[in-house]
Amino acid sequence: MKKRLISILLCGALVLSMAACGSKEGTKKEEAKTEETTKGNSGEATDKKYGLDMDSIVVAISSGYEPFCFDKDNELQGYDVDMWKEFEERTGIKVKWERADFSGLLGLLDSGKADVVAAQLTPTPEREEKYAFTEPETYYGSVIVVSNDNTDIKSADDLAGKTIGVGAGNEMQQDIEAMYPNGEVKFEIYQSATLENMLKDVEMGRIDGMLAQDIQAYMAIEKSGVKCKVVTPAFESSCGALAVKKDNTELLDGLNAFIKEIKEDGTLKAISEKWIGADVSVESK
Repeated sequence: MKKRLISILLCGALVLSMAACGSKEGTKKEEAKTEETTKGNSGEATDKKYGLDMDSIVVAISSGYEPFCFDKDNELQGYDVDMWKEFEERTGIKVKWERADFSGLLGLLDSGKADVVAAQLTPTPEREEKYAFTEPETYYGSVIVVSNDNTDIKSADDLAGKTIGVGAGNEMQQDIEAMYPNGEVKFEIYQSATLENMLKDVEMGRIDGMLAQDIQAYMAIEKSGVKCKVVTPAFESSCGALAVKKDNTELLDGLNAFIKEIKEDGTLKAISEKWIGADVSVESK
């Protein structure tokens, strides 16, 4: 009887011992699992798309520049807007808009109110001294627009003594100034007017002509119905890129990776054809 009782007690002790070991092993596994999950949530083991570790990005834009960025039906639309929607979808990074007149966009970058400027900026030498630019997202020509009855201006060589309209901060003014170093061309600077407003001034004869991107000029003339024409060929070939602070190499590299990807998979081409009717994401041969 004693032997039987001892056997029962020994079996019970063995069961309790195994249960305790199992519990410790389960606890260790659970701790390891928790640690791994915590590590994943901390971001150390989570891959960030294009190497960008940010929850949101503030994009400085200037609306009123169809087809790139403009208001319609109480929302922003256009080439640039669709590109940033694609960025948001691919990265999960929330895009927040910060609006300003074109001349004030880089100031938003300087003040830290924006992370990037998206306004088809040309990376001129002067701008590149202070800001970093991505690979081009668009290619276009710089043109002169005159009224239909203007027979004096046939090229950029005919601007001496003329008054030419240009948006504030537009690098095309610098291009013309370089052609006329003695100030033979007078510029009418528009701080916040839309292309349609400037075209109306050209049509009415308030200014002799205006400077614009060929893409925007053709579309604005068609949309507004003004009696104006584009002087061809373009006097300068240019490109549009995104601008970030000079020292923000992480964002620059990430945006370049994004632009490269949407060019290679045809997404940017589709956006371009939707808004412009042609692929301006690649340089024309």
